[in-house]
Amino acid sequence: MRSDVVAVIPAYQCATTIAAVVRGVREHLERIVVVDDGSDDATGAEARAAGAEVVRLEPNRGKGVALLRGIERALEMDPTAVLFLDADGQHDPRDIPTFLAAWDEGRGDLLLGSRMGDPDTIPRARYWTNRIGSQVLSWMTGWEIEDSQSGYRLVSAALLRRMPMAARGYAVESEMLIKAAHRRARLAHVPIRVIYEGNTSHFRPVLDTFLISYWSVVYKAFDDV
Repeated sequence: MRSDVVAVIPAYQCATTIAAVVRGVREHLERIVVVDDGSDDATGAEARAAGAEVVRLEPNRGKGVALLRGIERALEMDPTAVLFLDADGQHDPRDIPTFLAAWDEGRGDLLLGSRMGDPDTIPRARYWTNRIGSQVLSWMTGWEIEDSQSGYRLVSAALLRRMPMAARGYAVESEMLIKAAHRRARLAHVPIRVIYEGNTSHFRPVLDTFLISYWSVVYKAFDDV
């Protein structure tokens, strides 16, 4: 198990999946921070029993706030990088060695998980809203972004320290890409498995893609580099 990379897992109402996710991550990483975003089930207790440190938010604040609180706690541990993945079972911990290998090879400051190697297994609504969002962000960042909706990513701690973020919802992940590009970070894609089982996602494809695109324009225009 490695201790130089800290995993951050925002979690809301994931009592049925979080323990398996934490156990899977612990096969590769020693330090895991689960941010329990005001769940009224046993999410926090299950995560703690599986070996994670749990940060509790009260009440539910949204993925952006949970992610930012997780980043804050992870950076207090002084890692070289932070790995982000979801708690609903749709990010497979077995992909972690692929991220770590790419990180050790120095392929990028931000390694973005991509499901686009197997697009036929992605639900059509998610596929097309992802394509639209990826095209918008590619234009904004100057990068060729394959999977803008992927929250599975590994980011340099040094980059995170230079990149204060403000988003409160799902737009936080797009904000991260825009601000990383503004800071001339290096992006690389890492292939990940496609899983659409487990807990039902709280992501609303059409509405949240619209909101992400809107807030992306705001962050593009007003990022204070």
